[in-house]
Amino acid sequence: MNDSSRNSRHRASALAPRIIAPIASSVRTRRVVALSHIGFLFVGIANTLLGPVLPLLSERWKLNDTQGGYLFTAQFTGAIAGSALSGAPVKKLGVMPVLAAGYGGLAVATATLAFSPWLAGVIAIATLGFSLGLTNPATNLLISELNSERRAAALNLLNLVWGAGAIACPLLISTLAKGGNASRPLGALASALAIVALSLGLSHRPSLPVKSAESTMRAESTLRARLNSFVLLTGVLIFMYVGTEAAVGGWIAAYAQRLGATAQSYWALTPSLFYAGLLTGRAAASVFLRRISETRLIIFSLIGAVGGILVIILGQGLLTISIGAGLAGFGLAAVFPTTFAIFTQRCGAEATRIAGMLFVLASLGGAGIPWLVGWSSDFYGNLRIGLIVPLLGSLLMIALQGAIILDFSFTRRRV
Repeated sequence: MNDSSRNSRHRASALAPRIIAPIASSVRTRRVVALSHIGFLFVGIANTLLGPVLPLLSERWKLNDTQGGYLFTAQFTGAIAGSALSGAPVKKLGVMPVLAAGYGGLAVATATLAFSPWLAGVIAIATLGFSLGLTNPATNLLISELNSERRAAALNLLNLVWGAGAIACPLLISTLAKGGNASRPLGALASALAIVALSLGLSHRPSLPVKSAESTMRAESTLRARLNSFVLLTGVLIFMYVGTEAAVGGWIAAYAQRLGATAQSYWALTPSLFYAGLLTGRAAASVFLRRISETRLIIFSLIGAVGGILVIILGQGLLTISIGAGLAGFGLAAVFPTTFAIFTQRCGAEATRIAGMLFVLASLGGAGIPWLVGWSSDFYGNLRIGLIVPLLGSLLMIALQGAIILDFSFTRRRV
Protein backbone atom coordinates (compact mmCIF):
# COMPACT_ATOMS: atom_id res chain seq x y z
CA MET A 1 0.00 0.00 0.00
CA ASN A 2 1.49 3.35 -1.02
CA ASP A 3 1.69 6.43 1.17
CA SER A 4 -1.12 8.11 -0.72
CA SER A 5 -3.54 5.27 0.03
CA ARG A 6 -2.53 5.13 3.69
CA ASN A 7 -3.01 8.90 4.05
CA SER A 8 -6.37 8.70 2.32
CA ARG A 9 -7.54 5.92 4.67
CA HIS A 10 -6.21 7.80 7.67
CA ARG A 11 -8.10 10.95 6.67
CA ALA A 12 -11.27 8.93 6.11
CA SER A 13 -11.03 7.21 9.49
CA ALA A 14 -10.38 10.54 11.20
CA LEU A 15 -13.30 12.13 9.40
CA ALA A 16 -15.78 9.32 10.10
CA PRO A 17 -16.41 10.11 13.78
CA ARG A 18 -17.00 13.74 12.92
CA ILE A 19 -19.56 12.72 10.32
CA ILE A 20 -21.29 10.06 12.40
CA ALA A 21 -21.39 12.08 15.64
CA PRO A 22 -23.52 14.93 14.29
CA ILE A 23 -25.90 12.42 12.70
CA ALA A 24 -26.33 10.54 15.99
CA SER A 25 -26.63 13.82 17.84
CA SER A 26 -29.26 15.00 15.38
CA VAL A 27 -31.32 11.85 15.94
CA ARG A 28 -31.17 12.33 19.72
CA THR A 29 -32.07 15.98 19.32
CA ARG A 30 -35.09 15.18 17.19
CA ARG A 31 -36.27 12.69 19.80
CA VAL A 32 -35.94 15.27 22.57
CA VAL A 33 -37.78 17.87 20.47
CA ALA A 34 -40.61 15.43 19.71
CA LEU A 35 -40.85 14.41 23.37
CA SER A 36 -40.87 18.07 24.44
CA HIS A 37 -43.81 18.78 22.15
CA ILE A 38 -45.73 15.74 23.38
CA GLY A 39 -45.07 16.79 26.95
CA PHE A 40 -46.13 20.37 26.27
CA LEU A 41 -49.49 19.09 25.03
CA PHE A 42 -50.04 17.67 28.53
CA VAL A 43 -48.70 20.89 30.07
CA GLY A 44 -51.49 22.72 28.21
CA ILE A 45 -54.00 20.32 29.75
CA ALA A 46 -52.50 20.66 33.24
CA ASN A 47 -52.27 24.45 32.96
CA THR A 48 -56.03 24.78 32.35
CA LEU A 49 -57.11 21.77 34.41
CA LEU A 50 -58.48 23.59 37.44
CA GLY A 51 -61.31 25.35 35.60
CA PRO A 52 -63.18 22.30 34.25
CA VAL A 53 -62.37 20.10 37.28
CA LEU A 54 -63.36 22.71 39.89
CA PRO A 55 -67.10 21.77 39.97
CA LEU A 56 -66.15 18.14 40.66
CA LEU A 57 -63.70 19.08 43.41
CA SER A 58 -66.19 21.52 44.93
CA GLU A 59 -68.80 18.79 45.13
CA ARG A 60 -66.36 16.28 46.66
CA TRP A 61 -64.97 18.73 49.21
CA LYS A 62 -68.24 20.65 49.82
CA LEU A 63 -66.67 24.00 48.90
CA ASN A 64 -68.32 27.38 48.57
CA ASP A 65 -67.14 29.85 45.92
CA THR A 66 -64.70 31.58 48.27
CA GLN A 67 -63.04 28.28 49.16
CA GLY A 68 -62.97 27.34 45.48
CA GLY A 69 -61.19 30.62 44.77
CA TYR A 70 -58.40 29.57 47.15
CA LEU A 71 -57.50 26.80 44.71
CA PHE A 72 -56.72 29.33 41.97
CA THR A 73 -54.68 31.32 44.50
CA ALA A 74 -52.72 28.18 45.38
CA GLN A 75 -51.93 27.41 41.73
CA PHE A 76 -51.03 31.04 41.00
CA THR A 77 -48.71 31.25 44.03
CA GLY A 78 -47.02 27.97 43.13
CA ALA A 79 -46.50 29.06 39.53
CA ILE A 80 -44.83 32.30 40.61
CA ALA A 81 -42.49 30.43 42.97
CA GLY A 82 -41.61 27.83 40.33
CA SER A 83 -40.93 30.44 37.65
CA ALA A 84 -38.83 32.57 40.01
CA LEU A 85 -36.70 29.59 41.05
CA SER A 86 -36.37 27.91 37.64
CA GLY A 87 -33.35 29.88 36.40
CA ALA A 88 -30.75 28.65 38.91
CA PRO A 89 -31.31 24.87 38.49
CA VAL A 90 -31.46 25.19 34.69
CA LYS A 91 -28.15 27.02 34.68
CA LYS A 92 -26.50 24.60 37.14
CA LEU A 93 -27.99 21.22 36.14
CA GLY A 94 -29.16 21.81 32.58
CA VAL A 95 -32.60 21.79 31.03
CA MET A 96 -33.29 18.04 30.93
CA PRO A 97 -33.12 17.29 34.69
CA VAL A 98 -35.30 20.32 35.43
CA LEU A 99 -37.86 19.22 32.85
CA ALA A 100 -37.91 15.67 34.22
CA ALA A 101 -38.42 17.03 37.75
CA GLY A 102 -41.15 19.39 36.54
CA TYR A 103 -43.11 16.65 34.79
CA GLY A 104 -42.60 14.36 37.78
CA GLY A 105 -44.05 17.05 40.04
CA LEU A 106 -47.03 17.44 37.71
CA ALA A 107 -47.65 13.68 37.76
CA VAL A 108 -47.48 13.46 41.57
CA ALA A 109 -49.69 16.53 42.04
CA THR A 110 -52.32 15.31 39.58
CA ALA A 111 -52.40 11.80 41.05
CA THR A 112 -52.70 13.21 44.59
CA LEU A 113 -55.52 15.50 43.49
CA ALA A 114 -57.50 12.51 42.24
CA PHE A 115 -57.99 11.07 45.73
CA SER A 116 -56.89 13.64 48.32
CA PRO A 117 -58.95 15.46 50.98
CA TRP A 118 -59.25 19.27 50.98
CA LEU A 119 -55.96 20.30 52.63
CA ALA A 120 -53.85 17.80 50.69
CA GLY A 121 -55.67 18.94 47.55
CA VAL A 122 -54.64 22.56 48.10
CA ILE A 123 -51.02 21.43 48.54
CA ALA A 124 -51.30 19.31 45.39
CA ILE A 125 -52.61 22.29 43.39
CA ALA A 126 -49.78 24.49 44.70
CA THR A 127 -47.34 21.76 43.63
CA LEU A 128 -49.04 21.65 40.24
CA GLY A 129 -48.48 25.39 39.85
CA PHE A 130 -44.86 25.13 41.03
CA SER A 131 -44.16 22.35 38.51
CA LEU A 132 -45.75 24.37 35.72
CA GLY A 133 -43.47 27.23 36.74
CA LEU A 134 -40.50 24.92 36.12
CA THR A 135 -41.62 23.30 32.88
CA ASN A 136 -42.88 26.36 30.98
CA PRO A 137 -39.64 28.40 30.98
CA ALA A 138 -37.40 25.33 30.61
CA THR A 139 -39.29 23.96 27.60
CA ASN A 140 -39.37 27.32 25.85
CA LEU A 141 -35.63 27.76 26.47
CA LEU A 142 -34.85 24.26 25.20
CA ILE A 143 -36.80 24.64 21.96
CA SER A 144 -35.37 28.12 21.41
CA GLU A 145 -31.76 26.92 21.77
CA LEU A 146 -32.27 23.84 19.61
CA ASN A 147 -33.73 25.99 16.84
CA SER A 148 -31.35 28.93 16.89
CA GLU A 149 -31.86 29.59 13.16
CA ARG A 150 -35.67 29.67 13.38
CA ARG A 151 -36.53 30.41 16.99
CA ALA A 152 -39.78 32.28 16.40
CA ALA A 153 -41.31 29.65 14.12
CA ALA A 154 -40.28 26.83 16.48
CA LEU A 155 -41.70 28.57 19.56
CA ASN A 156 -44.96 29.39 17.77
CA LEU A 157 -45.29 25.68 16.94
CA LEU A 158 -44.53 24.73 20.55
CA ASN A 159 -47.17 27.10 21.90
CA LEU A 160 -49.59 25.86 19.24
CA VAL A 161 -49.25 22.41 20.83
CA TRP A 162 -49.87 23.97 24.27
CA GLY A 163 -53.06 25.56 22.95
CA ALA A 164 -54.25 22.23 21.58
CA GLY A 165 -53.86 20.78 25.07
CA ALA A 166 -55.77 23.69 26.60
CA ILE A 167 -58.66 23.14 24.20
CA ALA A 168 -58.62 19.37 24.79
CA CYS A 169 -58.74 19.71 28.59
CA PRO A 170 -62.53 20.26 29.00
CA LEU A 171 -63.21 17.43 26.55
CA LEU A 172 -60.94 15.11 28.53
CA ILE A 173 -62.70 15.92 31.80
CA SER A 174 -66.23 15.65 30.42
CA THR A 175 -65.50 12.36 28.62
CA LEU A 176 -63.72 10.53 31.42
CA ALA A 177 -65.41 11.98 34.52
CA LYS A 178 -68.41 9.67 34.45
CA GLY A 179 -70.79 10.09 37.35
CA GLY A 180 -68.99 13.21 38.55
CA ASN A 181 -65.86 11.25 39.52
CA ALA A 182 -62.68 13.21 38.81
CA SER A 183 -60.31 10.35 39.65
CA ARG A 184 -60.45 8.77 36.17
CA PRO A 185 -59.35 11.81 34.08
CA LEU A 186 -56.87 12.92 36.74
CA GLY A 187 -55.39 9.43 36.95
CA ALA A 188 -55.07 9.21 33.17
CA LEU A 189 -53.34 12.59 33.03
CA ALA A 190 -51.01 11.63 35.90
CA SER A 191 -50.01 8.45 34.07
CA ALA A 192 -49.22 10.35 30.86
CA LEU A 193 -47.18 12.95 32.75
CA ALA A 194 -45.24 10.23 34.58
CA ILE A 195 -44.33 8.57 31.27
CA VAL A 196 -43.08 11.90 29.90
CA ALA A 197 -41.06 12.54 33.09
CA LEU A 198 -39.44 9.10 32.90
CA SER A 199 -38.70 9.48 29.18
CA LEU A 200 -37.08 12.88 29.72
CA GLY A 201 -35.07 11.56 32.67
CA LEU A 202 -33.65 8.76 30.51
CA SER A 203 -33.00 10.99 27.49
CA HIS A 204 -29.52 12.12 26.61
CA ARG A 205 -28.87 15.81 26.78
CA PRO A 206 -29.30 17.21 23.24
CA SER A 207 -26.41 18.93 21.51
CA LEU A 208 -26.94 22.67 21.53
CA PRO A 209 -25.57 24.95 18.80
CA VAL A 210 -21.93 25.82 19.51
CA LYS A 211 -21.00 29.49 19.25
CA SER A 212 -17.52 30.64 18.38
CA ALA A 213 -15.43 32.44 20.99
CA GLU A 214 -15.51 35.58 18.86
CA SER A 215 -19.30 35.63 18.59
CA THR A 216 -19.63 34.92 22.32
CA MET A 217 -17.36 37.84 23.24
CA ARG A 218 -19.20 40.12 20.84
CA ALA A 219 -22.57 39.06 22.28
CA GLU A 220 -21.37 39.68 25.84
CA SER A 221 -20.07 43.14 25.01
CA THR A 222 -23.32 44.23 23.39
CA LEU A 223 -25.41 42.51 26.07
CA ARG A 224 -24.18 44.77 28.86
CA ALA A 225 -25.13 47.85 26.87
CA ARG A 226 -28.70 46.85 26.13
CA LEU A 227 -29.78 44.26 28.69
CA ASN A 228 -31.37 46.47 31.34
CA SER A 229 -33.72 48.48 29.12
CA PHE A 230 -34.46 45.59 26.76
CA VAL A 231 -35.36 43.15 29.55
CA LEU A 232 -37.47 45.80 31.29
CA LEU A 233 -39.45 46.58 28.14
CA THR A 234 -39.83 42.88 27.28
CA GLY A 235 -40.96 42.07 30.83
CA VAL A 236 -43.69 44.72 30.73
CA LEU A 237 -44.78 43.50 27.29
CA ILE A 238 -45.02 39.89 28.53
CA PHE A 239 -46.98 41.08 31.59
CA MET A 240 -49.44 42.95 29.36
CA TYR A 241 -49.70 40.14 26.81
CA VAL A 242 -50.59 37.32 29.21
CA GLY A 243 -52.98 39.58 31.11
CA THR A 244 -54.68 40.71 27.88
CA GLU A 245 -55.02 37.16 26.58
CA ALA A 246 -56.44 35.96 29.92
CA ALA A 247 -58.82 38.92 30.11
CA VAL A 248 -60.32 38.41 26.65
CA GLY A 249 -60.50 34.62 26.97
CA GLY A 250 -61.84 34.80 30.52
CA TRP A 251 -64.55 37.44 30.07
CA ILE A 252 -65.78 36.93 26.49
CA ALA A 253 -68.39 34.30 27.44
CA ALA A 254 -69.89 36.45 30.19
CA TYR A 255 -69.96 39.42 27.80
CA ALA A 256 -71.78 37.42 25.12
CA GLN A 257 -74.29 36.14 27.69
CA ARG A 258 -75.08 39.66 28.93
CA LEU A 259 -75.70 40.88 25.41
CA GLY A 260 -78.59 38.49 25.03
CA ALA A 261 -77.16 35.10 24.07
CA THR A 262 -79.33 33.22 26.56
CA ALA A 263 -78.66 29.67 25.37
CA GLN A 264 -75.50 28.29 27.00
CA SER A 265 -74.53 26.48 23.81
CA TYR A 266 -74.26 29.89 22.11
CA TRP A 267 -72.40 32.09 24.57
CA ALA A 268 -70.17 29.26 25.85
CA LEU A 269 -68.84 28.86 22.31
CA THR A 270 -67.17 32.27 22.19
CA PRO A 271 -64.06 31.32 24.26
CA SER A 272 -63.56 28.33 21.96
CA LEU A 273 -63.52 30.68 18.97
CA PHE A 274 -60.96 32.88 20.73
CA TYR A 275 -58.66 29.92 21.45
CA ALA A 276 -59.24 28.56 17.94
CA GLY A 277 -57.98 31.92 16.69
CA LEU A 278 -54.89 31.51 18.90
CA LEU A 279 -54.16 28.08 17.45
CA THR A 280 -54.70 29.21 13.88
CA GLY A 281 -52.50 32.27 14.36
CA ARG A 282 -49.63 30.24 15.78
CA ALA A 283 -49.89 27.75 12.93
CA ALA A 284 -49.79 30.63 10.42
CA ALA A 285 -46.88 32.41 12.11
CA SER A 286 -44.24 30.20 10.49
CA VAL A 287 -45.64 31.12 7.07
CA PHE A 288 -45.65 34.84 7.85
CA LEU A 289 -42.08 34.68 9.17
CA ARG A 290 -40.86 33.64 5.73
CA ARG A 291 -41.96 37.01 4.38
CA ILE A 292 -41.60 39.50 7.25
CA SER A 293 -39.27 39.98 10.21
CA GLU A 294 -40.09 38.88 13.74
CA THR A 295 -40.50 42.45 15.01
CA ARG A 296 -42.87 43.35 12.19
CA LEU A 297 -44.90 40.20 12.83
CA ILE A 298 -45.42 41.31 16.44
CA ILE A 299 -46.52 44.82 15.39
CA PHE A 300 -48.93 43.55 12.70
CA SER A 301 -50.29 40.89 15.06
CA LEU A 302 -51.02 43.46 17.77
CA ILE A 303 -52.77 45.73 15.26
CA GLY A 304 -54.96 42.74 14.38
CA ALA A 305 -55.64 42.13 18.09
CA VAL A 306 -56.70 45.76 18.55
CA GLY A 307 -59.09 45.36 15.62
CA GLY A 308 -60.56 42.16 17.04
CA ILE A 309 -61.12 43.63 20.51
CA LEU A 310 -62.73 46.71 18.96
CA VAL A 311 -65.14 44.43 17.07
CA ILE A 312 -66.01 42.74 20.39
CA ILE A 313 -66.61 46.05 22.21
CA LEU A 314 -68.59 47.67 19.40
CA GLY A 315 -70.52 44.53 18.42
CA GLN A 316 -74.20 44.23 19.18
CA GLY A 317 -74.89 40.59 18.40
CA LEU A 318 -73.41 37.17 19.05
CA LEU A 319 -72.16 36.79 15.46
CA THR A 320 -70.17 40.02 15.61
CA ILE A 321 -68.73 39.17 19.03
CA SER A 322 -67.76 35.70 17.81
CA ILE A 323 -65.95 37.17 14.80
CA GLY A 324 -64.18 39.64 17.07
CA ALA A 325 -63.14 36.83 19.44
CA GLY A 326 -61.59 34.86 16.60
CA LEU A 327 -59.79 37.92 15.23
CA ALA A 328 -58.47 38.89 18.67
CA GLY A 329 -57.15 35.37 19.24
CA PHE A 330 -55.52 35.28 15.81
CA GLY A 331 -53.90 38.66 16.42
CA LEU A 332 -52.54 37.79 19.86
CA ALA A 333 -51.34 34.33 18.82
CA ALA A 334 -47.80 35.05 17.66
CA VAL A 335 -46.93 37.76 20.19
CA PHE A 336 -45.65 35.71 23.14
CA PRO A 337 -43.66 32.99 21.32
CA THR A 338 -42.09 35.50 18.91
CA THR A 339 -41.23 37.92 21.74
CA PHE A 340 -39.63 35.08 23.71
CA ALA A 341 -37.64 34.05 20.62
CA ILE A 342 -36.25 37.59 20.27
CA PHE A 343 -35.52 37.65 24.00
CA THR A 344 -33.48 34.42 23.98
CA GLN A 345 -31.60 35.47 20.86
CA ARG A 346 -30.57 38.89 22.17
CA CYS A 347 -29.85 37.89 25.76
CA GLY A 348 -27.78 34.83 24.87
CA ALA A 349 -26.54 32.87 27.88
CA GLU A 350 -28.20 35.34 30.26
CA ALA A 351 -31.63 34.23 28.99
CA THR A 352 -31.42 31.11 31.16
CA ARG A 353 -31.08 33.20 34.30
CA ILE A 354 -33.70 35.82 33.42
CA ALA A 355 -36.40 33.68 31.75
CA GLY A 356 -37.92 32.63 35.06
CA MET A 357 -38.60 36.23 36.00
CA LEU A 358 -40.39 36.80 32.68
CA PHE A 359 -42.73 33.95 33.50
CA VAL A 360 -43.29 35.43 36.96
CA LEU A 361 -44.40 38.65 35.26
CA ALA A 362 -46.57 36.57 32.94
CA SER A 363 -48.32 34.97 35.93
CA LEU A 364 -48.83 38.36 37.57
CA GLY A 365 -50.33 39.75 34.37
CA GLY A 366 -52.65 36.75 34.07
CA ALA A 367 -53.89 37.34 37.61
CA GLY A 368 -54.06 41.14 37.63
CA ILE A 369 -55.48 42.32 34.32
CA PRO A 370 -58.57 40.05 34.24
CA TRP A 371 -59.30 41.23 37.80
CA LEU A 372 -59.01 44.84 36.59
CA VAL A 373 -61.60 44.08 33.89
CA GLY A 374 -64.01 42.83 36.55
CA TRP A 375 -63.33 45.79 38.84
CA SER A 376 -63.92 48.26 36.00
CA SER A 377 -67.13 46.47 35.05
CA ASP A 378 -68.44 46.68 38.63
CA PHE A 379 -67.35 50.31 39.04
CA TYR A 380 -69.02 51.52 35.83
CA GLY A 381 -71.82 48.94 35.81
CA ASN A 382 -70.96 47.80 32.28
CA LEU A 383 -68.71 44.93 31.16
CA ARG A 384 -68.29 46.64 27.79
CA ILE A 385 -66.31 49.36 29.58
CA GLY A 386 -64.33 46.70 31.44
CA LEU A 387 -63.19 45.24 28.12
CA ILE A 388 -61.54 48.55 27.28
CA VAL A 389 -58.77 47.36 29.63
CA PRO A 390 -57.43 44.65 27.22
CA LEU A 391 -57.91 47.11 24.34
CA LEU A 392 -55.63 49.59 26.10
CA GLY A 393 -53.29 46.71 26.90
CA SER A 394 -52.95 45.88 23.20
CA LEU A 395 -52.29 49.52 22.32
CA LEU A 396 -49.66 49.69 25.06
CA MET A 397 -47.99 46.57 23.69
CA ILE A 398 -47.67 48.23 20.27
CA ALA A 399 -45.93 51.17 21.94
CA LEU A 400 -43.69 48.81 23.94
CA GLN A 401 -42.69 46.86 20.83
CA GLY A 402 -41.88 50.12 19.08
CA ALA A 403 -39.73 51.13 22.04
CA ILE A 404 -37.93 47.76 21.95
CA ILE A 405 -37.13 48.25 18.25
CA LEU A 406 -35.84 51.79 18.84
CA ASP A 407 -33.84 50.74 21.91
CA PHE A 408 -32.15 47.91 20.03
CA SER A 409 -31.32 50.14 17.05
CA PHE A 410 -29.87 52.81 19.34
CA THR A 411 -27.71 50.45 21.41
CA ARG A 412 -26.46 48.64 18.30
CA ARG A 413 -25.28 51.94 16.79
CA ARG A 414 -23.74 52.99 20.11
CA VAL A 415 -21.88 49.69 20.60
